[in-house]
Amino acid sequence: MSRSFDPNEGGEFQSPALERLVRSLSRLPGLGRKSATRIGLHLIDQKSVAEELLLSAAEAGQKVTNCSNCGAITEPDPCRICCNDRRNPTQLCIVATPVDVLPFEKAGFFSGRYFVLGGLLSPLDGVRSEDLPFQKLARRIEDDRVTEVIIALDASVEGETTALYVQRMLEGSDINMTRLATGIPVGGALAYIDEVTLQRAFQGRRSF
Repeated sequence: MSRSFDPNEGGEFQSPALERLVRSLSRLPGLGRKSATRIGLHLIDQKSVAEELLLSAAEAGQKVTNCSNCGAITEPDPCRICCNDRRNPTQLCIVATPVDVLPFEKAGFFSGRYFVLGGLLSPLDGVRSEDLPFQKLARRIEDDRVTEVIIALDASVEGETTALYVQRMLEGSDINMTRLATGIPVGGALAYIDEVTLQRAFQGRRSF
């Protein structure tokens, strides 16, 4: 008795072209074989969508780049943030990846500028200080006469290690170094908060 293909079984299609498509889609972040199969079959069924996707991907590959000044995703180089005279150049927010800039810009409350490290220090993964643009960061701080550096890195071992490195790099300067607060999220129930988050929220308590 025949039965339909189950993408969870990891088998291959009888169509080599479809199999190559599914395997290619599976390499994308967050996509397993099951999701890649659904997307692949949809692209085959909706050829206009597939053509638009190909054109969009090709155009993005040609036009999208990283700002040579801050590292953010952009088309014009330098980016519009770096070229905006209304942004405060003395307030510099340090993030790990270009994607980390997006939530700040979407929220619209930050009027300073950014510096993208392009990663985090991780000796176990072979990412050392010389692999990240700390020298470029130092020049940026000096050239823009930065007075405040805001550390906006992941609350992870790698994020903590990187933040500590930046702190040591700026030791002896008059620069005010701050970092994002971590703790209990809005709407979070205290009974379900993990110990590390609770400890950070307690250490970061403030007057009201």
